[in-house]
Amino acid sequence: MENLIEQFENAVLQKQSVIAEQIVEKQYDRQPGFWKPFGSEGRRLSVRDAGYHLPFLVEAVVSDDTDVFGEYVAWVKRLFRGLNFPDEVMIVTLECTAEVLKEMFAEKIHPVFMPFIEEGLKRMNEPLDEITSFIDTSTEAGRIARQYTDALLDGDRRTASQIVMNAVENKMPVKDIYLEVFQQSQYEVGRLWLSNEISVATEHFCSASTQTIMAQMYPYIFSTNRIGKTLVAACVGGELHEIGIRMVTDFFEMGGWDTYYLGANSPAASILNAIDENEAHLVALSAAMPYHRPLLRDTIRKIRESTSGRNLKIMIGGSALSFFGDKWSDFDADGYAPNASEAVEVANLLTA
Repeated sequence: MENLIEQFENAVLQKQSVIAEQIVEKQYDRQPGFWKPFGSEGRRLSVRDAGYHLPFLVEAVVSDDTDVFGEYVAWVKRLFRGLNFPDEVMIVTLECTAEVLKEMFAEKIHPVFMPFIEEGLKRMNEPLDEITSFIDTSTEAGRIARQYTDALLDGDRRTASQIVMNAVENKMPVKDIYLEVFQQSQYEVGRLWLSNEISVATEHFCSASTQTIMAQMYPYIFSTNRIGKTLVAACVGGELHEIGIRMVTDFFEMGGWDTYYLGANSPAASILNAIDENEAHLVALSAAMPYHRPLLRDTIRKIRESTSGRNLKIMIGGSALSFFGDKWSDFDADGYAPNASEAVEVANLLTA
């Protein structure tokens, strides 16, 4: 069975773009009336999306965990719902994926992937849980987070900045501002984007503004005594959502660590160079979008195979892992943390 899984993994990843094209070809044949108004650009995006689904299916197969693909499909369902795409779109995509893969592989390999596609179809036929606001205005921090988020959504970065600086002047701890204002605000912005209540441009503006305002906190962050440990922190290649790992890096600074922050879209080679050049004690890797989980796994593999990374402690996090925090060891990492505060605690234990 293991050999069949390896055959499936290698073949799908090597022919990913071709398979995606074939899936969309079948999909368009089955739903010509739906897709015609979207034109050539719609077809290009459909092929892109089909290509996103395949590595996630492969990872679920390799992990032997139907929940990995099922949760991903549920995430896509929510995303498409916000875009006013009927559930039938993803259902047909999954059915066409099964057809293409059955044509591609001998019958003996069908049991390798079909249970995972069936799990995806099952999730598509289940109701979505409602996601309520991440901001709790019954607390003082929540009210500040609400005011801050509303200012950003209005495009008013200056007011958002002043709200935060007023909180600092009123003796709100910087760590609380990070966790209860910045973090909750970003979660809320992500929720609004996923449900298509705000545009991608607005989401990017809110994130970029928050990073700028976070920089105003640096006089309070870099005054901590050093403890002689170094962190390299990065988003895996292709991942552009960097604010979470930047918050983590700032918490390490507040914890006395020396940090080397690579930011978004960091190739494995760059991460390895940073580990070497900075004699890192720990590397923290982040993946926010679910389809970047396979890339996270591959980056960790490359670190483990390197001379400097062989014995290095690796910690992972990000919203792409939020459903599977109890399965982080499947990535061959040494630790997982759901937020910046816990990340420092886990890191200190790993490097004690």
